[in-house]
Amino acid sequence: MESPGPLVTAARHSAGLSMHALAARADVAYSTVSRIEHGRMDPTFGMLSRLLAAAGQDLELTARESDGPYLAELADAWHRNPQGQDRPDWTRLRAFLDFLIQHPEHRGRATLRQPPPSGSAFVDTLLAGIAEKICDDAGIPRPTWVRRVPTLREQWFGGGTAMMRAAAKMATAPQLLRRNVIMTTDSLWRDPATIGMR
Repeated sequence: MESPGPLVTAARHSAGLSMHALAARADVAYSTVSRIEHGRMDPTFGMLSRLLAAAGQDLELTARESDGPYLAELADAWHRNPQGQDRPDWTRLRAFLDFLIQHPEHRGRATLRQPPPSGSAFVDTLLAGIAEKICDDAGIPRPTWVRRVPTLREQWFGGGTAMMRAAAKMATAPQLLRRNVIMTTDSLWRDPATIGMR
């Protein structure tokens, strides 16, 4: 929806009304019309509807699903290697998380939809842990679907020596650690200052 001010101004001009005439027809103060049209006041839905009706127009409010990205779109971001191990598509996962770092206003809706079953218990658990961390970091409630995703029975490690695994465990986000997914937090969540650098 465009801003209320220009919307009221356009409706008033279309009806051939002055600000005083529109105010009189809507039974509101002239100063209210003036403040709305000049962007110094955000009207309520009811006030905006009233002003537009006085100018012979109806206000329609619609909702549509926001554009992504959505974590649910990453259910296929993995492959099974020849040794039978499930490996994430790190590039796609990092690109998704980089986008959320650059556009934090998308964090809540990006995690709302439950990913479809991926065919990999590891990937399903990883995505649930990622959703939990995104929401926890943003201070917003976790989506209810994450409670339905079971924790891995055994710890998943990306590889390395025993010492490397111990170090990775210490640097794993708590949301992933509780789900038995062991990977350093910075292997997915990059420093915002480095995003976009080559």
